[in-house]
Amino acid sequence: MLPHPRDLRAQTCFEHEWLSEDFIAESRRVSAAAEESGNSPRKHHFVPKMHLKRWAMSGKVQRTEVETRYVHNPQPYAEVAQKPNFYTLPRTGSTMDFPMKWVETHLGRIETACTRHLDVLGNWTGVFSDAAVKRDLSVFLGLQVTRTVSNRNRYLALIQAPSQQKRRVMKRLHPQLTSAQLDEAMQKQHSDPKEEALHLLFENVRWPVAHGLYQREWAVYRTASPIITCDDPVIFVAGPPFGREHSLGAESAAVLYPVDPFHVLVMLRPGFSHRGPYRLNRSETESINIEVVAGADRGTFERPGDAIACAITVPPRRQQQLDDEAAALLSDSELDRLCMQDISPRSRWTQGSTGPAWPLPRWYR
Repeated sequence: MLPHPRDLRAQTCFEHEWLSEDFIAESRRVSAAAEESGNSPRKHHFVPKMHLKRWAMSGKVQRTEVETRYVHNPQPYAEVAQKPNFYTLPRTGSTMDFPMKWVETHLGRIETACTRHLDVLGNWTGVFSDAAVKRDLSVFLGLQVTRTVSNRNRYLALIQAPSQQKRRVMKRLHPQLTSAQLDEAMQKQHSDPKEEALHLLFENVRWPVAHGLYQREWAVYRTASPIITCDDPVIFVAGPPFGREHSLGAESAAVLYPVDPFHVLVMLRPGFSHRGPYRLNRSETESINIEVVAGADRGTFERPGDAIACAITVPPRRQQQLDDEAAALLSDSELDRLCMQDISPRSRWTQGSTGPAWPLPRWYR
């Protein structure tokens, strides 16, 4: 979770119609009308259907479980990467649904507008610098970063942490904040933790995420063979000189987004520049698929019959289990370190372990 005090927000706030209160209000109205007519969707997608559709054959995609390499039978693309009522919350102390279904409507409106942008990228090769399209896609991709199950769980981990620990962690994340700024950043907008997590879904796009993506240098690469996608499809690649055990998030050298089975959008950190060729050979394409598998939360998606993900082995994600008795024996600094791990994307590789080389060395020169 990132702070959003008013005096810092203006420095990096990403202004866009889709993040405005007016656009959100319209999404609420549209959703309310759909609810009254009985047409409100209950299957909420954390990966857009329009993204998965690009891998569909006869309307179906194939899912592979990353850690077991179990390959599911082909499934309709609209039936995967979704959870019933994912954006619907129970009121505190009540079993009644709280009507947050407007979130799915809101995301759907943005996805519809971005479909044509992704069509453009699917027919593009090389550096991409259309400012208007980049602005729209920065919001779309930012929401994809923040809307997934794994990111929502990270938000909840910090929201539900004890206030003093949360304050110490926030100070470690943002040492430039004054005491007053920390106080404002600590203020909750909602009493329900899950509703607060949904609030942060939009706030973090508005404040740091979309801005950071927009500032990168974008290029589309054509692949020599098919690539796959996953349930966390905006993939952060730390890059050298860091080892595979490092996960840098927004500071990563490269950010990857599979556009379709033969195109990948690559966004390089300021200071790095794209160098051709923009057609990847087979080995380079394989390195992209390794990053997609490694970046997945639980599963990947591909065209039925391609059999790509099942041939790639990555370590399981590290899980830490800490009961109250064990926590009582740890110092504040150790508890803060564990909390930092809970709220940060975590690499699949451990210190000293050997992992695959980072993809495309020419990106980091």
